[in-house]
Amino acid sequence: MLPLPSAAAEDAFVAELSESDDTDALIEAITAAMEARRPRLAARLVNLLDEQVEFEPGSPIERARQAARLVLMQETPDDRSWSELDDAWRQLRRRRMRRIGRRQRQFLSGRPGRTGRYR
Repeated sequence: MLPLPSAAAEDAFVAELSESDDTDALIEAITAAMEARRPRLAARLVNLLDEQVEFEPGSPIERARQAARLVLMQETPDDRSWSELDDAWRQLRRRRMRRIGRRQRQFLSGRPGRTGRYR
């Protein structure tokens, strides 16, 4: 799923995802980049969320976006900035998975309700 670790391959991959409206594919790509310990690619992909997701101040996604910008500003990302990005992304993923579980439980119990977007 991830491109080769070369600048040209990563540029093409980011450009392809920036033109797509598939938020789920973007989230999967960010998660794959985090798991592969590729902080610059993950940070570039997190910045693509700006166009697709609304941000609340202090939310995990806002923290991830700020950490991504810090990673991109550094020539070589240090452990602290990478750790902040990783922590924020993990928290966001936990919230998203809880939301999915809540939506499934509502459906199975016959109480369909509105489950808000993740932030």
